[in-house]
Amino acid sequence: MFKQLMCLLLLMISVAAQARAEQGCPYPLMIKQVDGHFEVVDKNVLWQSQKVESRDFIDLFIGAVFTPSKGQERQSGYMDRCVYRSGKGDVVTLRPSPLGMPTSMSLTDTLYWRLDTDLFGLPVYLCEERQPDNCAFKVTGKKP
Repeated sequence: MFKQLMCLLLLMISVAAQARAEQGCPYPLMIKQVDGHFEVVDKNVLWQSQKVESRDFIDLFIGAVFTPSKGQERQSGYMDRCVYRSGKGDVVTLRPSPLGMPTSMSLTDTLYWRLDTDLFGLPVYLCEERQPDNCAFKVTGKKP
């Protein structure tokens, strides 16, 4: 009985660790306007927008773009951007900031990411979903 409980405990710990390793784009309510940019720190990743000219708020998550490192590979690449709509209807793009930026990310095995091509004909994965958690990815490497 003790061995079974220990196995169950180890299984639960490994599942919890995997769940924490995954993250999605930040939720709109978490994003604040600071010094002319929208930004948020979510699970040790700083996300920041381009400069915005007026006071506004993030209203809606639109989707995300992931760029693979090689070909169509999902296991190594970079979360290029998370896309939102502001209260005024403007499109706002959040990208991982160069400070403390992850060096590698991978897509999780969800059905929400679909392969497409960008304007240059290069492969990208798109997630067009209203829930940021559905556009999940894993940080697999980070700058020291």
